[in-house]
Amino acid sequence: MAEREPSAPPTLGGAAGSRDEPGASASEGGSDPLSRPLPSVDMPLLRGQVRAERAKRLALGIALGVGALGALAFAILGSDLSFGGDEEEPEAPIEEPAALATGPLEPLPEDALFAEEPLEAVEPEEPPPPPEPEPVESEDGLQRFETQFGDALGFRPALVAAGLSSNECADVEQALDGVLDFRRCRPEDRIVYERDPAGELVGLEYHDEATSYVVVQRDDEGALEAERVERELETQRVARSGVVRTSLGDAIENAGLGRTLVGVFVEVFDGKVNFSTQARAGDRFRVLVEEERLEGEFLRWGQVHALEYTGQRAGELRAFWFHPRGQERGNWYDETGRELRGSWLRVPCRYDRISSPFDPRRMHPILRRIHPHNGVDFAASTGTPVWAAADGTVTWAGPKGANGNLVSIRHEGGYMTHYAHLHRIQRGIRRGVRVDQRQLIGAVGTTGRSTGPHLHFGLKRNGRFLDPMEVLNGPGRMLPAGQLGRFRRRMRELRAELEAAGEEPAEGEERGG
Repeated sequence: MAEREPSAPPTLGGAAGSRDEPGASASEGGSDPLSRPLPSVDMPLLRGQVRAERAKRLALGIALGVGALGALAFAILGSDLSFGGDEEEPEAPIEEPAALATGPLEPLPEDALFAEEPLEAVEPEEPPPPPEPEPVESEDGLQRFETQFGDALGFRPALVAAGLSSNECADVEQALDGVLDFRRCRPEDRIVYERDPAGELVGLEYHDEATSYVVVQRDDEGALEAERVERELETQRVARSGVVRTSLGDAIENAGLGRTLVGVFVEVFDGKVNFSTQARAGDRFRVLVEEERLEGEFLRWGQVHALEYTGQRAGELRAFWFHPRGQERGNWYDETGRELRGSWLRVPCRYDRISSPFDPRRMHPILRRIHPHNGVDFAASTGTPVWAAADGTVTWAGPKGANGNLVSIRHEGGYMTHYAHLHRIQRGIRRGVRVDQRQLIGAVGTTGRSTGPHLHFGLKRNGRFLDPMEVLNGPGRMLPAGQLGRFRRRMRELRAELEAAGEEPAEGEERGG
């Protein structure tokens, strides 16, 4: 058998035995560029590649030359040579060290010839921890610590800043899992815990709400367990009265009430009187409202039960809160038992003032040009509840350009209502959801193109914007006959308490209660 000649080395990208082997003629491979052999590793470079290599070597040589010149200049500047004159300075004699003069240096120990001391790890300096709260000794010998959540970045950092160890923090977090939502912690929340004389953590309280707080304490086996404790809320009805001198808001505030109660008067009597234009100095009011207290300290004003307003332009107006049997919520009624608020809410939130009325020719406060204001702006604090003005279906719920967070509702009769600049939209309010009148849909805010917290309330019918303060003022329904007797008894009770309200105190005299 004849010996086979060694085959040519395979080419990059070519398969052995294919027509793209080295030495294949053009006639065999044809003129198709895909059939031409690929260059092997030892083939000469093309002209462009040669030029590129030369330019690369030239740039490398220039860089090395510049580096060498720089090193030489640094050596010259750092030496003691002088190029300023022809005379040479005499060289100073070199003094030998004493060790060289007396004899050779003592050799180092063998175990130290190649010894290298390990480098100490240098950790970055941490800012000093905040000072721990000072303990207060209790009657049972326990030490009680109290501090605020503060500016901590999370729940565990807040516990560490309060003085708890890492293990204690882990145990407390485990006990609070499912009891406390760590994402809702606020700087003003209070952390209170106790230690026994041995320094052992006995229990912890986390105060995050006015009417309840969380308690963490040890069970019989020594493990931490948590629960939420409700605080007993004390409520009592109080009657207050006042005289309008500058505005209804000032009069209510001077009577020792919250200024937000202005919105209750406007909301209840909005179909009877326009307080922004018809209130007069000398008008009088009375209000019967629940005062809520915790452990004897005032917390807030609660449900309003009765209102009375007597004015030069308004006449005498009274309203009573009544919850009919079989209905989900109560409503405001006049002395005859008719709803003061009809099938529409002309004012869908409690507010301090109307910051901008409906005005097709308004000068926009931000754009500084005539821009129609197709609604009414109710100035109120961020977070004030916003209600649906009537029964309907949500057609939009979410961000929408200059409107910020917007909720739009379609109602019967071709009406649409729009609630813009909301701080947040109530959970469950989304497109296609059916809502009832006075159902909570969001909270007042200042999102979108807004100069401050307010609700922009727009009303549209058949594609045309209308002034809600003029349109939404229809009469309400009468109570069913079976409810009137109970309502009249309730009304007489509330009216007696309302009429017992004293007069506004004279200037300089303090109001009690």
